[in-house]
Amino acid sequence: MSVISRFNRKLKQLKDSINPTIQETINKHKPLIIDQQTEEQMFEGKDSEGLNFVPKYALSTKKIKQKKGQPTNRVTLKDSGDLYKSITVDALTNEMIIKANVEYFKYLVVHYNRNKILGLNEEFLDKFTCKLIVPNIQTKWKSIIRK
Repeated sequence: MSVISRFNRKLKQLKDSINPTIQETINKHKPLIIDQQTEEQMFEGKDSEGLNFVPKYALSTKKIKQKKGQPTNRVTLKDSGDLYKSITVDALTNEMIIKANVEYFKYLVVHYNRNKILGLNEEFLDKFTCKLIVPNIQTKWKSIIRK
């Protein structure tokens, strides 16, 4: 096998390792992703683009939330906690899907910020990429190069 052929084979192995390594990283860090989605975004009243959920709570809802000791200065989408507990993350070959598995989620989508309730903001995605995905790809590539 020629040197050029060996280089091309290695380069193909490197390229082919990217998506599986990203998928592996996402699967390994599902709890972190779910926490970001629920506690760092939704509980803070933010959608996937960092915008506040609108419309704000009605006065009657605010009174109920005050009795429960929940925040009323922002829409958290956390009443019973069932929505937050239902959030799942699936790492597919070319994408990551975040889903809510409660029947009433479809009504929340209509009421609040269209389809932008679920999804991770750019700041988190950048940090996740730099701190977790890139190092995992580097490790994988080192092992491929050494073979």
